[in-house]
Amino acid sequence: MKVLVTGATGFVGQHVAARLATSADVAIFARHEDKARAMFGDRYEIRRGDLKDASSIDAALEGIDRVYHIAARRDHWGMPYDDYYQANVVGTRALLESARRRNTSKIVYCSSVGVYGHGYKYFPVDEAHPFGTHLSYYHKSKALAEEVVREYPDLPVVTVRPGWIYGPNDEWGGVTQMLIKLAKGQFAFVGSGKNRLHPVFIDDVVSGIVAAGESERFGEAYLLLGPEHTTFREYVYAMCDALGAPRPRWTIPYVTGRAACYALEPAWLLKNRVLGKNLLGDKPPMTRDTLDGVATHRYFDTSKATRDLGHTPSVIIAEGLRTTVEWLAGTGRLPENVVERIRERGAVTA
Repeated sequence: MKVLVTGATGFVGQHVAARLATSADVAIFARHEDKARAMFGDRYEIRRGDLKDASSIDAALEGIDRVYHIAARRDHWGMPYDDYYQANVVGTRALLESARRRNTSKIVYCSSVGVYGHGYKYFPVDEAHPFGTHLSYYHKSKALAEEVVREYPDLPVVTVRPGWIYGPNDEWGGVTQMLIKLAKGQFAFVGSGKNRLHPVFIDDVVSGIVAAGESERFGEAYLLLGPEHTTFREYVYAMCDALGAPRPRWTIPYVTGRAACYALEPAWLLKNRVLGKNLLGDKPPMTRDTLDGVATHRYFDTSKATRDLGHTPSVIIAEGLRTTVEWLAGTGRLPENVVERIRERGAVTA
């Protein structure tokens, strides 16, 4: 079986490609062939293209039995909406059009729980929950892409909606950034941290995506979350335990943090225009969207994926974070004293 993975140079896509390669002939769709070759060598066939180029998408689907559409313009503060729309919405439509012409046997589309926004109507949230109305540019584009998928009821598409993913190789992800700040003693809570959230380790996401690819539940969508949810404060404490780092002592009132976001965001836009993006980074240390992401109460019902796909998540938070910090310890981004503690613990465990 010949499969195509879009977004294979990204965090989720590279893990999906690696898992599929154990049982299928994998080709990857990549914008930058040099980057893909540097990451994977000759492990996969590389089909060069761009989600904004319909002809390159069509060429990439030649001879493909199954498509795992993981690629997307990832959420990044300050990016124009049209960048998200062209890649995530128009690109998805182009892929589906090509799949129809080429009689692709199965497509897995990777969406996000972010399509629900933050104004939840009930808990636990399930697949039937209505989409949100006040969404970030990224999540709005993912919601619109799901609408595009529903316009092709004749195609064999299964949609998955992963939650807050973490794990090895997520170079710039939220959990990775938090771990680095915690290791350096540069983290403070904003608000009480009593809200519940529902993270998911990358291995469980990949298992869910592979299970979706093996199913024939076409037209259905499935939530992919971890086996447990927790409060944000306890999640941060679990990160500290995994690092062997002290727990944060400082808490900023939520209203103060929110007000700071309203001041920081326009100031950063001005800074980027006048002084450039390199000085202090291209995004503020805190934004309204990231604050909503860590301060909003939400957890999910994953029983539909268990029932229909046979997928049951298994990686508990402590185990997933331990694996993540062991990877991070080898990247040179943690203080040396923290790295030593991680390695000593690993030696004792071994």
